[in-house]
Amino acid sequence: MRPLKYSIVLLLFALFSCEKKDDDSTTGTVPVEHNYDPGVVITLDDDYVDNWVLADDILAAYQWKATFFVTKCNRLSTAKIEKLQGFKNYGHEIAGHGLNHLNALQFVKANGSNAYVSQEIDPMVSFMDDNALHTTSFAYPFGARDATTDNVLLKKFKILRGTTYGKSDPAYQYCYYTGNKVVYGLGLDNSYAHFSVPYFLSLLEYAKNNHKIVVFYAHKPVETSQNDYETEYQTLIEICQYVKAHNMRFYTMTELVNL
Repeated sequence: MRPLKYSIVLLLFALFSCEKKDDDSTTGTVPVEHNYDPGVVITLDDDYVDNWVLADDILAAYQWKATFFVTKCNRLSTAKIEKLQGFKNYGHEIAGHGLNHLNALQFVKANGSNAYVSQEIDPMVSFMDDNALHTTSFAYPFGARDATTDNVLLKKFKILRGTTYGKSDPAYQYCYYTGNKVVYGLGLDNSYAHFSVPYFLSLLEYAKNNHKIVVFYAHKPVETSQNDYETEYQTLIEICQYVKAHNMRFYTMTELVNL
């Protein structure tokens, strides 16, 4: 019986020690306790500019701020570029999500980090600079990153965002800012297995009670979700309502660096 008992113990240890982040990281991931003004970073990814404008019309009532991680910026119409400029002038942050939304890990493995920077990062930064959308933060497409890509991109940006998943106890979630230059956002899209508005609010409650900042990410805001990569307006409304009702703060991604 003893070998069986030890096997069960080892199995349980393996199950409960698994990380929920997109991968293991060695870039600034040592947990550090900080006391911040409790709040949230709401980030939206890709190029759904018109949907973001509609969401902003709804959420402006809560004086929200968001960080829009834009991909394929060189393919956006002049009208959409102007809308992004309007966001920036209002106080939202416009940030980078790759020129072509490439998987950084796959590309670097096949072509090297220099090629990734020259083909995916530098042209994006130049285009955004030329259009008054200077960016100081970056979110990895697909959350695909490791220490090598972090070290390369931290030469270009002040802070990076990866992804985390799951519905663990709020005290053990990774989606809080810890003072590191690599942060992990939890997805709000309805298609994620962990989707639950009450769960998202429980993370905000934990942040409120423990002086933390939650990092969320979404993609395409819609009235009713019918596809992947969609977040319903009501999800965003309930998050913003909680933040305002409990005197928490809305942060942009780069604001974290200056805390």
